[in-house]
Amino acid sequence: MVALGASASHDSPDSNLSNGTMLGKRYVDDASGIEVLCTKAGVGTITFDGRTLLLKEAKPLPSSD
Repeated sequence: MVALGASASHDSPDSNLSNGTMLGKRYVDDASGIEVLCTKAGVGTITFDGRTLLLKEAKPLPSSD
């Protein structure tokens, strides 16, 4: 987080946090219950409270038989 009025650095992400994010995917942290929708793809990994958020799996649709 960057304070209001402060300039943000644009350094490359830590190599341990460079898994990237995919546009339109949801990322979750089960411990806290937080869920994030990615609206812009990027090279950084989303974290919360020191934990990496995991890609939320899509729910299978019921068969149309």
